[in-house]
Amino acid sequence: MSADSTSVQIAAGLLGVALFAVFFIADNWTLRSLCLLFIGIIAICWVLEVTTSFPALQIMVLFIGVMNSLFSIYDIHDDLISRRVNHSDASLFADLAGGSSRCWGVIWCIISIVLFILGIYIALVLES
Repeated sequence: MSADSTSVQIAAGLLGVALFAVFFIADNWTLRSLCLLFIGIIAICWVLEVTTSFPALQIMVLFIGVMNSLFSIYDIHDDLISRRVNHSDASLFADLAGGSSRCWGVIWCIISIVLFILGIYIALVLES
């Protein structure tokens, strides 16, 4: 794994704090239950990381980061490129800055893909 134990614990701690905050902000019990489930998974992975040599916390943080990045690219493509939503943030931005919302969606998608690839590259460089 590319990250050291301290940075992974900081990332997992920040994720746990964010989930704890969302638990109190959530409007329904489905979201609250998911928050508690993921807080529990973080706690279990943290205990495994500390008590064994298995990098459970590193794998969990890496998985969540990659899945968020992939979903971001998919969501930009789905909302702004493949179908047009009249009241999206891209259409409001296009009204302010000019151009079409589809054009801004392509630009945002390219930026998201470049940052995703840059993150993978940096992780691989730091590993070696």
